[in-house]
Parts: sequence; structure tokens; C-alpha cells
Amino acid sequence: MPTTETSKTLIPQNPLTSLYAVANIWERFVGTGELNHKHLRPVIADSWLRCRDLGINPLNNRARSVISEEEIEAKLHSENLGISGKNVLDRMSNTVKDTGHVIVLADNLGRIIYSVGHKQVRSHLDKINFRPGSEWSEKVVGPNGIGTPLAQGRPEVVMGSEHFCQGWQPWVCYGAPIHSPGNHSLLGCIDITGSANKISVEAMALAISITQSIESDLSVIQLKKREELRLIYHDIQMRFPNDASLLVDEYGYIIDVNSHASSMFNTSSSIINKSINILAPELTTTINECINNDEEREYETMGEEQSLIADMRLILKPIKTKKGALGCFIIIINKTSISISAHNLRSNEDELIKKTLQQTNGNISKAAKILDINRATIYRRRKNWLQ
Repeated sequence: MPTTETSKTLIPQNPLTSLYAVANIWERFVGTGELNHKHLRPVIADSWLRCRDLGINPLNNRARSVISEEEIEAKLHSENLGISGKNVLDRMSNTVKDTGHVIVLADNLGRIIYSVGHKQVRSHLDKINFRPGSEWSEKVVGPNGIGTPLAQGRPEVVMGSEHFCQGWQPWVCYGAPIHSPGNHSLLGCIDITGSANKISVEAMALAISITQSIESDLSVIQLKKREELRLIYHDIQMRFPNDASLLVDEYGYIIDVNSHASSMFNTSSSIINKSINILAPELTTTINECINNDEEREYETMGEEQSLIADMRLILKPIKTKKGALGCFIIIINKTSISISAHNLRSNEDELIKKTLQQTNGNISKAAKILDINRATIYRRRKNWLQ
């Protein structure tokens, strides 16, 4: 992600002049409902219209708190986003402490869980509750440097009067979303906030750079988890030496396959690092349930499914440690093979009954006694032979 170029495209050449025009548009929109798009960026115009439809109060001057200090501490010390985000922000703390900016980390619901930066600015932001525990989702407080990047899935800046809520208009917010290195899902957001009188391309670039650092740190965590998973998988599959099996991480990506499983797939390309859904549609949901509930699950693929494994029964076993969920061990059983085996077993039993009846000259009672089975079983089997 080219940080400087991205920043330049988001921030106008004369931002303060532009914001005076936006302030007038905001007053008219709030007062009459009329929206002049001439000096308003499309992302902001669309957001204002959504705010009106949602009934958000444009005079709002304080966000609500939604999570406790205990919940925040748990996120910072046990969840990957919190651990990586706090590490990176702590490293940036001295860099921004005298710049007039505050950096915050939010989760994917727009809830702030950590902040560092200029002490006096943080004190001012506390008045609008822009601090850990508060919620800054766009659908709750309108466009801002947390909610808008999360809603758009890309970096965004919200400058001064572009905020729909009047309480946030003294500020400029530079936000960039954080994506999971595992499945690229949205994990959270980094926001840098400062005075709207000092709009900076460099601050936007810094927000994007911090996001990249967190995503890099998350990749390291994922790599360590995968190596731990592979060691556990090696031990587990030794207990199932004759079964086809594979290993997926917590995001449903295949990271190891044994030789029995490889021979079952009708494809020459490698399936390592690909989603388990290529083998069975929507299997990721079942894996998530298996891991989250910490219980074994079964999943059956159907013959008509467009998957690499049809007519299979999958046994899913969650893999967890004290640190949390790692992934899932999957045993693959061919239902067709089971049917063939059952058919062969039944055929062998029929042959044995026939031979025993020949030895007893057709005496069913004697044959049943020799075979230690019920006479009704022989009657039923013989009836099937005659059909």
C-alpha cells in the first residue's frame, strides 16, 4: 500500500478553504435537509444521508461507552489484535507525544481499546469520550476516522466539518483498517486524531504505516501458531496412521495434508494455504463451530456437490492450547468405501450360511446352532437369495 500517494488522494490541496464550504453545506443540510454535493466528497455525502436515515443526532457531542475496563484488558492481553496493536502503539508513543496527535486502536465494531499520544490532546478528547471503552461505529456516531474506514474497508480521512456530529468537528481523523493475515477479514482500525486546523498528509501516511506494522506483527503470530499446529498434527496423525487426514488453521486454511488424503483429491495443484471450502462448500462455518465450542463435529459431503471430495464423511477435532484456538484436525472417510466394505461383509456372511446349510443338509436349526445366530436371520437371508 503506497502510503504517501494514498494520503495525497484523500486530502485536498487546500483543505481549510474546502472545510469552510463544507461547514455551510452542513448547516443547510441539518436545517433544511437539502444537500449540496458541489464541495462535498462522495464518501461524506453518502455517510450524511445514512446518518439522517438512521436518526443520528447532528448535535451529538459525546460518544457512549460500551465495554468495561476488564473487557479491554482481556482484549489487550489475550487477543491477537490487542497484543499486536498495543505493542506497535507503545513503540510509537514517544514519536507522537509532542505532535498534538493521539493514536487509537479500535476493534472491528469500532470500539476503542487502546490509545497513546499527546497528553493534553487526550484530555480534550476525553470530553467527547474518544477514549478506550467508547464506540465509534459510523452507524452510531456518523463519519469519523474509525467508523468510516471500517465501513469502507479502506483508509479514509474525516476532516473537521465533514463530521456529521457537531461534537467531533473540531478534529481531523486519519484512519486505516487492519486486516487479518489469515483470511483478510476486517479486524479493527488505527486512527490518528488531531486539531482540524492542522491537516497533514504525513499523519494519514503514518496511520497507514502503523496498520501495516500491526498486520506484519500479526503475520508473525500466525506463523508461530501454524508451526505449533504442525507439531501437534504430527503427534495426532500417528494415532490414525491408516486414515486420510488434513490440518486447517483457525481461519479454515489448509496447512498440512497426509499422503492418504492427497491421493483422494482429483487435482494436480497444491491445496496447501487454500481455504477448506475448496474441498467442501461452507465447511469453514462447521470448523468455526467446532473450534469455538471445543467439541468434535461431523460433516458429510454430497455426491452432487462441486467439491474435490464428494460422498465423504469428515470428522472434525478441534485443536486448542491454553493460549486459545489453533485449528482443526480433520479425518476424511469415503462413504462409498464404507458401503462397499459393508456389501462385501454381507456377501461373505451369506456364503458362510450357505456352506453351513449344505453341511447340515438344509437343517436351519442345526446351522443356526453352529453359527451361533438366530434361526430368523437364516430364514430372512435365504428369502433374499430366492428373490
